[in-house]
Amino acid sequence: MQQGYFEKEFMLTPDYCDARAGLSPLGAFTIFQAIATEHAEKIGVGGAAMAKRGEFWLTVHSRIDFFSRAQLMQTLTAKTWPESCDEKSIRCFRSYSLRCGDALVAMGRTQWAILGPEQKVVPFGQSGFPREFPFTGEEGITDAPTRFRDDFTDADLARNYTVRPTDIDFGRHMNNVAYIRVLLDCFSAKQIASGTISSIEAHYSAPCLEGETLSVYQKQDVDTVRIAIKKQDGKPAVLAAVRFTA
Repeated sequence: MQQGYFEKEFMLTPDYCDARAGLSPLGAFTIFQAIATEHAEKIGVGGAAMAKRGEFWLTVHSRIDFFSRAQLMQTLTAKTWPESCDEKSIRCFRSYSLRCGDALVAMGRTQWAILGPEQKVVPFGQSGFPREFPFTGEEGITDAPTRFRDDFTDADLARNYTVRPTDIDFGRHMNNVAYIRVLLDCFSAKQIASGTISSIEAHYSAPCLEGETLSVYQKQDVDTVRIAIKKQDGKPAVLAAVRFTA
């Protein structure tokens, strides 16, 4: 019988860790992307199955909240579950949790859509998602996605970034987790490993291709750093916020 969720254990190896040998924010995004991809394959809506229908997954928005630390070589249990979605909806949600033993390390949520033939967004009910999928009803992050404002000026420009070949995934554009690495590079290794990052939230607006030069802007807003990653025409590719504990 098909389950409405998927769990998998991850050993916290160095590639998931920060400068203090703890789970890095980038590592958490990497784990959640990996487990969502594997679950999609198991329920028949993985990349190959979608491609046969001329469809492609789009991650529109993502957020991870951090609650406790996990350390190098500890075992983490990652869990993901799609949230129930109305058949007419063109945007749906998938939730995540990450635990180390009984301790909750992080919760995550992504908002996704399906791009079909002729670059048109496909309503959930017309997609290839299993018709009788047993949604769990479990809740994770319940806040609505933040509507970010683009009020960045030239004074907020932090640096430029050229999209690398290693940023590109099978969709032939920059992978969503690669954007998280770019925005985290606005901070020092000490800040990233401090354990004071409480949440990272990002809205993905436009794809970026190999060789593009992006402009990275940042603006301090009390305990939050707002970040924009913009294309050469000034259009935001990503608008994001990194929140720190007060």
